[in-house]
Amino acid sequence: MATLVGGVAQPAPLEWAPTPLGPDNAVLYTAEQAGGTLWSVGINLEPGKEGTLKFHPLAERWDGVSWQQTVQPMADGRLDDVLARAANDAWAVGATEQTITEPMRPVLQHWTGDAWSLVDAPAGAPGENAQFTTVAAQGDDLLIGRYGDQASVLRYAHGRWQELPREGLEHIVYLDDLKAVSGKEIWAAGIGGVARYDGTRWTKVDLPVDMPADRQFEVAQLVVKSADDIWAVGEKPDLTLWRRPLALHYDGKAWTEISAPSVTGQFHDLDFVDGKAVAIGGNPDTGAPLIAELGGDGFVPTTTPPGAGYLHGSVQTGRCIWTVGVSTETVNNFEKPYAAVGKHRPDAGHGALPTC
Repeated sequence: MATLVGGVAQPAPLEWAPTPLGPDNAVLYTAEQAGGTLWSVGINLEPGKEGTLKFHPLAERWDGVSWQQTVQPMADGRLDDVLARAANDAWAVGATEQTITEPMRPVLQHWTGDAWSLVDAPAGAPGENAQFTTVAAQGDDLLIGRYGDQASVLRYAHGRWQELPREGLEHIVYLDDLKAVSGKEIWAAGIGGVARYDGTRWTKVDLPVDMPADRQFEVAQLVVKSADDIWAVGEKPDLTLWRRPLALHYDGKAWTEISAPSVTGQFHDLDFVDGKAVAIGGNPDTGAPLIAELGGDGFVPTTTPPGAGYLHGSVQTGRCIWTVGVSTETVNNFEKPYAAVGKHRPDAGHGALPTC
């Protein structure tokens, strides 16, 4: 029922501009925007003695000129995902830092326009290392992915927590993304594949991923344009390339694997620029960036931002796309954060350059 789509066309080139950013040592994992406010979250690295590191949560907000760090309500830990709902309403998830005496604990925090505040989260089993990995909206409710003894999904609404059934999620080792398609339907994705929730139970989604048998693939991001227009990107194992980018599309009836660059690398995010699907990621072996645009029936590599290293996330604003990750530069021999904004060049038939 599913086919590997071939045939590609050269995409229009993207013109990129890096944006001012601090601190010196950090990694940005994702970006989101709402109400004219753009956010990126990640981890701030504090180099210590003999190459040791301390981890601090990082949330940056774009003020129209540069990225500004916001004060965090916890000293140590990380932020893995952010949901922006309005200029005065954003949610971030992650985990505390694991220590010799304390396990890693999941974290949810809320931005109300002036400051971040921590929200009490359900405690896990004693001694269990657990984290919140992704956050999404379903109406007024939050959907939060949890990684601990097993991948699970929690609903948070008006100060109350509810865990959805775990059955049907066993094949997902680590939960990367959640998307609500309706008031009942939810899609979950991660290492091991995709599952669909119908309001009562989860069902494993069989995907036509062409890869070696008995190996795991990862779906890192879902993009739901409508119930019959869903995109997925990630990576799949390859006997020659180690891992290679993966792109899939659902038309409401069946999933199709779309051809992607035959390179070592993986996609982490996907957005639409001037109606064209643009996937971003990188080569985990070399740390080089990877950006590909859907040209014809397949994704084709396109221009990458100057000075960019591995790219973890992206978000579309108007006719522009922002991408975040790390720079090719290092400071104190550790990663330096990176962010850039891109748009199609005017000579590519898209008219004048938009303002981002």
